[in-house]
Amino acid sequence: MNTRFKDAMTPKERMVAFSSGQEIDRIPCMPQISDHACRLIGVPVSSYNRSAEIMAAAQIKSFNTYRHDSVEVGPGLLGIAEAMGTKLAYPNDGIPFVAEPVLKDWQDFSGLTPANPYRDGRLPLFLEALQIINDAIGDEVVLGSSVGGPFTAAASIRGTENFLKDLYKNREKAHLLLELVTESALLYIDAVCDLGIMPGLSEPTASPALISTQQFREFALPYLKIYADRIRQRCGSGPTLHICGNSRPIWLEMVEVGADTLSLDNVIDMEEAKKEVGHQVCLSGNVKPIDTLMRGNRQDIYAESQECLRKAHDNPKGFILSSGCSIALDTPPENILAFMDAARIYGKYPIEPEKWK
Repeated sequence: MNTRFKDAMTPKERMVAFSSGQEIDRIPCMPQISDHACRLIGVPVSSYNRSAEIMAAAQIKSFNTYRHDSVEVGPGLLGIAEAMGTKLAYPNDGIPFVAEPVLKDWQDFSGLTPANPYRDGRLPLFLEALQIINDAIGDEVVLGSSVGGPFTAAASIRGTENFLKDLYKNREKAHLLLELVTESALLYIDAVCDLGIMPGLSEPTASPALISTQQFREFALPYLKIYADRIRQRCGSGPTLHICGNSRPIWLEMVEVGADTLSLDNVIDMEEAKKEVGHQVCLSGNVKPIDTLMRGNRQDIYAESQECLRKAHDNPKGFILSSGCSIALDTPPENILAFMDAARIYGKYPIEPEKWK
């Protein structure tokens, strides 16, 4: 199982050149591959999420299969909260979820402490997996580590419903929790940067579907900016920021965070995003992960990839072809190969949509 098409550059060569504005062979393509990688080595999700060796083996297999332009492992949406005491449930072959938030009562807040990335929760596991992956394929591909944003982590510590109520009833305490979460995240970010790897940010609970733009500005933006500033200070450039759903109402705020790339959900019109903020940030997206990449066929994947490229390949600050959100667990591997092939066929420079059939 592999592609018929050959690249002129390695993924790392491509992304290093892309980041510095140099010529590249084709558009970068980054399907957001996380737990799906365990399917390639035949292990259940629970095993993947509890072993640095298995996680690394799965991601290395994934890269060698798809040759995508970035490989990521990290605490994701729940890892910081788990390291601070929130209990997660691990279905044998399903995605982990919050089983018991650690801060059910504000009286217990004084017992919370910042997470140590070398000791607490699964943070050491992610650092170990990153080191194994870096040793194996770090000369071929850029590595990243996904970190859940402060608002998402705080909601997982307090319980999402309770935290959303706190925005109205306990605003000062909500800010105290966000400050503590930020302290924890910065420690992990520094540990990742010490490995020479760049963190990325995801903040789905701060989506406009759940909070207003004004609340985003008060409770998410200042802390996300602290994350982004630290990453820029350590890595020399800003991170990718992903927020699920219709993020259009907060595009300007997402830019203000200091992200260099906005990863946009598949509900977004990429042409509209290009017109609104494409002169300020690189855009990444946004083929449908379920309807197209999991349930579609090669022709469907080619057609939607063409649409994304037609709308955004000429974005002033650059464009990365990607999935609109994480690749679904049971996405057929041949579909991800088709997605990468779409980038190799239609994203090869010079990109000429008028010649596509």
